[in-house]
Amino acid sequence: MAEIVIKGVAKRFGGFTALHQVDLAIADQEFMVLLGASGCGKTTLLRIVAGLETPSQGEVWIGGRRVDHLPPRDRGIAMVFQNYAVFPHLTVFENIAFGLHMKKLPHQEVDRRVNRTAELMHIEQLLRRYSGQLSGGQRQRVAVARALAMEPDVILMD
Repeated sequence: MAEIVIKGVAKRFGGFTALHQVDLAIADQEFMVLLGASGCGKTTLLRIVAGLETPSQGEVWIGGRRVDHLPPRDRGIAMVFQNYAVFPHLTVFENIAFGLHMKKLPHQEVDRRVNRTAELMHIEQLLRRYSGQLSGGQRQRVAVARALAMEPDVILMD
C-alpha cells in the first residue's frame, strides 16, 4: 500500500461546498475509516482520491507522487463501491478477472490472482456461479476480491 496525502482539498457543486480545505495524511500500510453523517462528504472525498471527481482546489498525493491531475487508471487505486458494482451477467471468476483482462495480463497470471483472492475471501466455491445468484454479502466479497486481485497501491471502500 502507499501513503495518501490530501492537502487543502475543497469541492464545490455550484453554490454548495461539499468539502472545505481538507488536510489528511494516511501512512503507508495504515487502515483508516472515515465516519460521519450521511451527506457530509465522505464519498466525495473518496471519489476525489480515486480520480472520479476533480477537486475544486487542493492536491492529492499517493506514494509521494501528485495524482490529482491523473486519470483513475493511472493512480494505482482500486475502489469497492457500497452497491458492490459487480456484473450480474458474469460469473464470479469473470468479475474478479475483469480488471486483470483490461490490463492485458497473461491468462496464467489472471488465473493465479483470481484463485488466490477467491481463496483469501473464502469464495472459491462460488467462482462458476453468476453474481446475480449470490447474496449481498457474497457479492461484497466478490467486489473486494476484484479489488485485491489488481494488487493496487491503495484500496478505497465506500
